[in-house]
Amino acid sequence: MLLPGLGADSRLFDPQRGDFPDLISPAWLEPASGESLASYAGRMAERVRASLPAGDRPLILGGVSFGGMLAAQMTPLLRPDAVVLIGSALRPKEIAFSLKVMAMAGRWMPAPAGESAKFMGRAFIRRLGPMKREHRRFLESMIDAVPFSFLRWAGEAIFGWEGVAIVEPKLVRLHGEMDRIIPFPKSGLVHAIRGAGHVPNVSHAVEVNTHLRAVVRNL
Repeated sequence: MLLPGLGADSRLFDPQRGDFPDLISPAWLEPASGESLASYAGRMAERVRASLPAGDRPLILGGVSFGGMLAAQMTPLLRPDAVVLIGSALRPKEIAFSLKVMAMAGRWMPAPAGESAKFMGRAFIRRLGPMKREHRRFLESMIDAVPFSFLRWAGEAIFGWEGVAIVEPKLVRLHGEMDRIIPFPKSGLVHAIRGAGHVPNVSHAVEVNTHLRAVVRNL
């Protein structure tokens, strides 16, 4: 069970589905006005629980970026056998300060429309690090479909989040060494994806899939 990053949907894991045909990636819920990340994670946990076959184990829970933050917050509720964070964070202070500035600005910014919205989406994707042109276009196709209201809510929720101090089950972190959104963590067991930016499951799918297969094999 993997949750996509902010500005993406379940298509983000197309590079993984060939190796993991049973992979589940639930659709986003509509956030309530002013809802906290913890509250939203609780509602997402209910959706995840309802989508899983009874007694289905082992359960690997994870996500990319924002999806990984939600997965970490959902861990006590779902009690997975392993948690996999891909280019993600356990607390807001791990995120680049420039993103906090963008989130604060987005609170007061009127919703962009048409070409302005597309320009902003493409400008953000260029910050995600090195990747092939087809990967960039793949990500652009998803961010174009995300309502600005969801992005604005998520920005506020992330930086109002207390974070997660401890993840009880096995924790695996896969992180691009050139990630400028969530810089490479300075502590903890983290597998470096060489030459990758913020979305290594797309730009370096073969290497990420190898790590995911190891997680499955070791459970």
